[in-house]
Amino acid sequence: AGVPRHPAGAQLSQLTVDPPWTPVFHSEKVTLTCQGAGVRSPTRWYFNRQLWLEAGPTHIVISKDHPGTYQCHGPGAGVSPSVTVRFSNDWLVLQVPAQALLEGDKLLLRCRG
Repeated sequence: AGVPRHPAGAQLSQLTVDPPWTPVFHSEKVTLTCQGAGVRSPTRWYFNRQLWLEAGPTHIVISKDHPGTYQCHGPGAGVSPSVTVRFSNDWLVLQVPAQALLEGDKLLLRCRG
């Protein structure tokens, strides 16, 4: 099943990324946390726009074996905007914020080795 549509104006689930940068090194892991509208119940997770976990936890840990695009559907809210998790095996990476930016936002870049 694909990602469900949500009505215009609906509160969206909040998907946060730790660390909040992409790409990350192969040796690192990324924690994704989903917050719905405050009701505690299972969270639906989507991987590359397909249902991945029907009744998952509020946070998941991603390793280099699962790069891709993630979304979540927390209780009482619509599906979150997507976040793309990427990994690199390079010695040096130029990182950008993992969350989507809007036109006019300042773009902070980070170089890590």
